[in-house]
Parts: sequence; structure tokens; C-alpha cells
Amino acid sequence: MAQSTAPPLVPRTVVLAKSSASGLAAGAFMAMQFHVAHSAEMAGVGLVAGGPYLCAAENPLLAAACMQGNPLWPRGQSLYEATQPLVMAGAIDPLDRLAGAQVYLFSGQSDMVVNRKAVEEAEAFYRAARVPANQIRMETGLEAGNGFIAPGGSNDCTANRSPYVNACGDYDQAGRILSHIYGGLNPPAPDLPAASPFDQTPFGDPERTGLAPTGYVYVPPACAGGAACAVHIVFHGCRQSATDVGDAVTTAAGFNRWAVNNNLIVLYPQLSPGRSADPVACWDWVGRTGTEYATKGGAQIAAVQAMLTTLAGQR
Repeated sequence: MAQSTAPPLVPRTVVLAKSSASGLAAGAFMAMQFHVAHSAEMAGVGLVAGGPYLCAAENPLLAAACMQGNPLWPRGQSLYEATQPLVMAGAIDPLDRLAGAQVYLFSGQSDMVVNRKAVEEAEAFYRAARVPANQIRMETGLEAGNGFIAPGGSNDCTANRSPYVNACGDYDQAGRILSHIYGGLNPPAPDLPAASPFDQTPFGDPERTGLAPTGYVYVPPACAGGAACAVHIVFHGCRQSATDVGDAVTTAAGFNRWAVNNNLIVLYPQLSPGRSADPVACWDWVGRTGTEYATKGGAQIAAVQAMLTTLAGQR
């Protein structure tokens, strides 16, 4: 088993009830799964090219239909109703907790990976969960490909290729996600502060979770000094781990520059390409890691939750 030479994740003064998550494509599906599983402590979520909870139904063929926006599958309302047994079993938090969330949804007009229909069904899921319309921000007007959108992105706006961080003028997606979730924020830092590595090996068997030995976290000076801070989790997309794209997500996507002056810690859990869970480091929204994949008992969700509670000093 590969070992990490990175330092351990250091506990901070974290307000768990203000946690949030975002992600791209498979990472967006995982962000929604994490949100639904742990909605009692989540302030909101940002889904960039992500579809609704349970839409793969543990079937790769249905996963393809979900991503392609097949008109017969999925339906957000019916998928919402399918979550009820999971609540009864205690596998996810009560669904009424979702109604208080701030939800950001994005589909680029040139996205060739995840169809807009999938994102619309994610919106339908949240509407079924009684999230008020003024708490949902759906953006579909940008001629963007599949990627996080950041002024510092290395790809042109319409690209659908690695590192999946696209520049579309001054469109600052990290700022839009975080501002929608947390309200009015202080201005971002002018530079792009880098995240620091941490040891992921304490957070589960990598053969089951697919975790890389090393993850990344950005801790602003105020949070390092003891200020109470929220945590925003960023789930990378397929072929977008740090092993594949370096710091294109952990720095260039722009979340850290917004975190500097807003008491936000940014957590970047990392998958390892080639692990048994998925050869191209996709977060599991299909069921490759087991039938509990979308619940608190899922290998990856439990691992990231353990990172979050470690940051909060609860482990």
C-alpha cells in the first residue's frame, strides 16, 4: 500500500453546521450524495455538471442514460421519493433538512460530458425536497464546456478536456458558488494561494475507497490562528485528481482566494488513478464501492466525513 509523506490533517475550530460541498461531473454527483447523506450539517452545495441523487441506480447503463439526459430517465421527483427508505433505515439524514440548503447548479452550453437535462433533474430533486426557488441558482447561459470555470483556467471556455478548468472571461465560478451558499462575502485575495498536502491514509482502506495517499487542504491564516471557520469540500472530476492535473483544481480553480478573507477552510479529498474503485479517479456515484455508496455507510462518503470531523477535532 502506498504511503504518504504528508503531515496529518490538523484539527481547527470548525463550525460543522456551516459545511458545504461542490464538485465537477462525477465530483458533482458525489457532492450531492454527500449533501443528501449529511444534510443536517450542510449549508449548501454547488453542482457543476452534476445530476440527481441515485440516478445511476447501481447500473452503469442507467448512469450513461443519466449523464446523456435520456428523456425516460431519470426524474428528480421519483428519485427523491426513492430516498425515503434510506431515511427510515437511518442511512441518510432526514430529508426535511434539505429545505434549508442553498443550491447552485451549472450546465455549460458546450458541455459534451453531462447533458443539461441531468442538471435540470438535480434541480427537480431539490424542488421535490421543498428547497425554495430563491435558494436555488441555476446557471445555463454560458457557452462553456465541461470544467470548473475560473479566470485562471488553462483551457478556453468551450473545452471538454484536461485539466477541466476553463477560462470564460471574468466568470468566477468559485466565487459564485461560495457567495450563493454563504451570502455576501469579503473580496477575494488578489493572488492564488496554494493548498497544502495532508495524509489521507488514516481515512480508510485505499483498495476500498480509492483514496490517494495524499489529499490537500487550504487553511487561511485566520483559521490557522484559531478563528471559527466553515469547511467547503471540493470533489474533483474524473481524470482531474492532483495526480493527473497537478494544482489545476487545488489552486487554479480559485476557491482558496475566496477562502482567505472569509473564514473558510477548503478541503480537497483526492482519489488515486488506477485504484480498484475506478481507474480514472471518478468519485463513485454508480455503486462500484458497494451498495451503500450513496449513504453515510458508503466507503467514500464515510472517508470524507472522517476528514471533516478530524478537521473539527471530533476524532
